[in-house]
Parts: sequence; structure tokens; C-alpha cells
Amino acid sequence: MKDKLKEKVRSKADGLRQKTGRLINETRGVRGLPGNDAVKLAVKGAAAAAAVAAVLMMIIAGADLRPSAVMEGIKDKQLFAHASGEGFPVDISGSRIIKTGCVTKGTAVLTDTTYTIYDRKGRSVISDNHRLSSPSMVTAGHYALLFDRMGMDFTVRTLSGVRCKGSTEASIICADICSSGRFVLVTQSETTNGLVIVYSPDGREEYRWKSVDNKIADVSISPSGRYIALSGVSAQNGTLVSTVIVQKVGAKKNVREFTLEDTLVIDIAFIDNARIAAVGDDSAAYFDINTGKTNLYPYNERTLNCYDLSENGDMALVFSQNSDGRNSSVTVIDRNCQEKASIATAMTSPYVSLKDGRIHLLSKNVVSSYHYSGKLIRTAEVPADCHEIFFSQGKLLANGVMYIKEVE
Repeated sequence: MKDKLKEKVRSKADGLRQKTGRLINETRGVRGLPGNDAVKLAVKGAAAAAAVAAVLMMIIAGADLRPSAVMEGIKDKQLFAHASGEGFPVDISGSRIIKTGCVTKGTAVLTDTTYTIYDRKGRSVISDNHRLSSPSMVTAGHYALLFDRMGMDFTVRTLSGVRCKGSTEASIICADICSSGRFVLVTQSETTNGLVIVYSPDGREEYRWKSVDNKIADVSISPSGRYIALSGVSAQNGTLVSTVIVQKVGAKKNVREFTLEDTLVIDIAFIDNARIAAVGDDSAAYFDINTGKTNLYPYNERTLNCYDLSENGDMALVFSQNSDGRNSSVTVIDRNCQEKASIATAMTSPYVSLKDGRIHLLSKNVVSSYHYSGKLIRTAEVPADCHEIFFSQGKLLANGVMYIKEVE
């Protein structure tokens, strides 16, 4: 549908350009005469056609064209224009890195004391203190949701400042946010398995739901903000059961329920508005909201060390054959749970990052990059205390406890 709308916009714009082009050609002989109405009309028509086409294409792409959003975009550009610092590598003095994330045009870094955004070159755009005792963060688009894990405080931020902040009635265990700014918090108490609350970008409560049968372990909100998915755990006839519950915001009835027996689902994420990826302790799965279909990938007694999910929905799973993590293997599966790549390594419990058909593995102080075919593309050294690699603004970055650097 979106492609058809794009084609209509292009056709309309081309038609306007052709009409104004003919009018300009018909009046070319008197173009230099001041006050010629036909020429003025032709020029205005061409400008209007270009403007209409540009605006419509921005709407199709999902751009927020509200006056407040446009002004915020202008302020963001000004902030990036005045970024400070020497760039990568970045030293985080006096703090330790807790979480990193990608925001529009920047890299968000949450430490135990500060929240900072860096530009593509590693220069500081903004940096503010926070007072969260156990800080955590999720990001999407322009937004970053900062919350106190097992605490009650939360804040939604953009480059321009704080969008909203507040406190919950019980301890926050997990949260998520989408690119429109709608966000969801899940809290637990001694008397509640999980209370799910969905908020608007300005912090107004829009929906709440209390879990009765399942203890909530994770939550994800769809890119559109229309659906939420919850990973719940329960015991049935002495067997551990994980249930992924899909709800439409504002509707009390569940849209779908997907059940996995004898599996603990530890992470779920929407890969688009209709499909969900799930990582468990002994299997991975993809769920389709529209059809109700489940694709399951069993680990077959292999021990999962780490994993990553790419933007197109491919999942990289790193398994270990030894209790100490040696002799690892990396398997990449698609949303149909078909194996797309398999690489054996002698590395110890590597960290994995999946991006643009490339597999990047971190082991000790070496980052190795592979094609899906298994061919080694390159290796690069990083500091010995590097514990994570991630992509942001088209760059592969490595971070330790107190630094972020570009992988050369």
C-alpha cells in the first residue's frame, strides 16, 4: 500500500512539473520581461509541485510534521552543530557505562551518573546527570526511556530535553519505547505478578492490564505503538511454561497467545508490526500475529552464551560446547528458523553483533568479522577489558567500563 501511495505521489509531482514546464516553454520568449504573469505562475507552480511532493513523501515515510516536532528537529540540528570534544575514543571519567543505545543521528550512553549523546564522530552533543540508583535504558527514534530497574522512577528524553518523567506505584522490572514516543512499563510487587502500563509520549496513562496467571519477564512494543507483547512464566502440572501474550493497546482481550513448554523465554522483540522474535534458554522462536504461526528453533542440548537480533529479523546465536565457554559456534537463523550461516570458532564466550549480512564476534581483545558464508573479512584489536561491540551511526563501536572507541 505504501509503495502504491509513493507511486501516486511521484506521478502527481511529475504531472505538475510537466505542466509548469510546458508553460515555461510557451513563455520563454518573454521570460526577461518584469511583471509577466505567465512566467511568475510557471515558477510558482514548479515550486509548489516540488513542495507538495516533498511533504507527501515525508508523510509516507512516517515523519512527524507537527509544528512542535519540526521546531524540535531544528533545535536538534543546532545541538549537533555545536557538539564538543575530540571524538573517538571517548573516555568516561568518574563513571562506568551501564547501557548504550542508538537514537536518531546519535549514540546514547547511560552511565551510573550521566546520560550523554554523542554524534557520529564521538563528540558530545548533550550530557546531563541523573539520580537513578539502578539505571537502565531503552531507545527508539528520537526517544530514550531511562528507568530505575527495581525502582519506581522513569524519564523520557529527547535531544531537546525531558519529555516527561514520573514514578510508578511498584518496582519497574522491564520497559520498552517505540519511535513515536509511546512507551510501556511493567511493575511487580509482592501481590502482583505484573502490572502493565502504556503511556503516551507526554506521560499520560493510556492503558493498564494486570497479569493474573503469568509472572511477567519481558515486554516489547511494536514499531507503530499499536501492540505490546509480554513474556510470561508459569508452572503447569510441574512443567515450566512460557507464554508470549500479544495485546492491542486499549483492548482488554488478548490478540494472540503463543505457548512454549519447558522453556524459559528471556527476551522478546518486535521485528516489525506483525512478527515477534523470542530467545529462550533452550530454543528460539518467531511468532506471527496475523496467522498465529510459530517457527521454533531448538538448541538440541547446546548451551547459549549470547545472541543478537538484526534489523531485518535475522538472529545470531552463539553456542558453547564446553562448560568454560571454549569451542564456540555461531549460527544465524532467519524468521522462518532456517539456518543462514554457521561458523565454528575456538574463542571463549564471544560477544556477537549482527549487521548488514555481517557477523562480528568479540573474544578477549579481538573483533573478527565474517560473511554469512563463513569467510573471514577482517580482524581488529580492541582493549583487553572491552565487553561489548555494537553498531551506531554506521560505525562498529567497542566499549569497556569507562570508554567507547571505534573498531578500526
